[in-house]
Order: sequence, then structure tokens, then C-alpha cells
Amino acid sequence: MAPSRKSIKNIVILLIIVVLCLIVVAASFRDTNAIKSLREGTLDFFKPVQERLYSFFQPVVRTFDNIKNFFGLSSKLKELEQKNAELLSDYSENINLKIENDSLRSLLEIKQRANYETVAAKVIGYNTDKWQSEIILNTGKNDGVLEGMCVINEKGLVGVVILSASNSCNVRLLNDPQTSLGARILSSRSLGMIEGTQSNNILFNYIPKNDIVYPGDILITAEFGKYIPEEILVGTVKKVKASEKNPYQEIEIETFADMRKIENVLVITGW
Repeated sequence: MAPSRKSIKNIVILLIIVVLCLIVVAASFRDTNAIKSLREGTLDFFKPVQERLYSFFQPVVRTFDNIKNFFGLSSKLKELEQKNAELLSDYSENINLKIENDSLRSLLEIKQRANYETVAAKVIGYNTDKWQSEIILNTGKNDGVLEGMCVINEKGLVGVVILSASNSCNVRLLNDPQTSLGARILSSRSLGMIEGTQSNNILFNYIPKNDIVYPGDILITAEFGKYIPEEILVGTVKKVKASEKNPYQEIEIETFADMRKIENVLVITGW
């Protein structure tokens, strides 16, 4: 005979009461020695299982942690690279400003010391190959810059204006194959011509063999044409060679101004 619904209900209520009693008892004795011993025994019993589970899952956990860290590091690396690029850009800008300011200050000192009438200019382009060596400046006829005027920087002579437009001009550098300017050796006052070559070497020609020239002798401009004043520093004698077939000495010079690093210049418009 199947138990009645009332009997089932009573059994369920009884089981609930028993469970509640056990919970109360366990809560009452949770700090007792018996419960503590039970917990210690359980801990020791499951120790081997815990060790195996830890050994098995720890590499997996580490792998996921490493993957997470990898993507996190990648993001941090990009952030650091961006900050580094910004710092480098700021540093480069500050260095360039310092170099430009130092260069302009030096040019201003030249202007004041020599009492030249000048126009400040900045290089905006280069035309260099085997057949020419020129720079383009951001000044022209509107600023009083005319063809034939000489161009200097803080170290000395750079070149001569060969074409002047309204707001820009072309300057032929000293190492251009078509360059030909009068110059003197400072010590002996020997007069010759500065001439460029296709190999970008600069020669000091038409100095007789009997003139004494030493490596290291300083060259300055001779007053040449309408726009080039005298005694502008040019460079030093680098090599001296004599040939039986040539009545003149073969003299190579090194300019004070580096033709590859010209940025800020002065165009001498009068003196």
C-alpha cells in the first residue's frame, strides 16, 4: 500500500529538522577540538589529490597569466614607444633650435664685427651632383639679394648667388666645378683662384712654384667683383704638390664651412 501524502510530508519535515539540527550543532562546535581535528584529517586526506591537481593546473594557469601579461606588455610597450618617440621629437626639436640659435648668434657677431650689410637666409633646398653643387635660399630680390653677392655662415665663405628670383635664390657653393673666386694666402698675400672640381675637391690655383705655401696656411677672399669683399675666411691649405710640367703648384684646400651642413647664412649686400 502506497504511503499517504500526509506521511511523505511528515518525513520531509523531519528530514529538514534533522539537517537544521546538524547545521546548528556544527556551527556550535566549529571551534571545538573535534571539529578542528576533523578539518585537519580532511586536509591531510586530500593532500595528495590537492598536490596533483595543483601540479596539473598550475602550468595552465601560468600559461593563461603569461598570455594575459603578454598582451598587457605589448600594450605597455607601444605606450612606452610612443612616449619615447615624443621625447625624442622634443629633444631633437630643442637641439635643432639650440643649433640654429647658436648659428644665428655667431652670424650676428660676424655682421657686427665686420659691419657688413647683410640679409639673413635659410637653406630650403640642395642641388648636388657631379656637375653642380648648389643650395637654394629663402631670400631673393625683394630682400635686396642680387646675383654675384657672396654668402657666408659663421665659419666663413660658402658661395656666391648665381640666380635671384623675387623670394628665393640659388647659391653656387665653393666645391661646384664652375666656381672661380679670387683669394689670398693670409701670411704671404699670394693671390690665386679658388676653383671647384667634379670630385668636390676645392683647389687654389695659379700660385707660382717659387711662392712658399705650407699645409695649414689660411686663405681669405681677395676683393673680387662688385659684391665680394676682401678678407673673408675661406679655409686652409690641405695639400701642396709640385709638378715639372706645371708652372704652378697644385694646392688643395679645405674650407672652414662644411658644404654638407649649411643651414643658416648671411648674404652680404654691401659693406
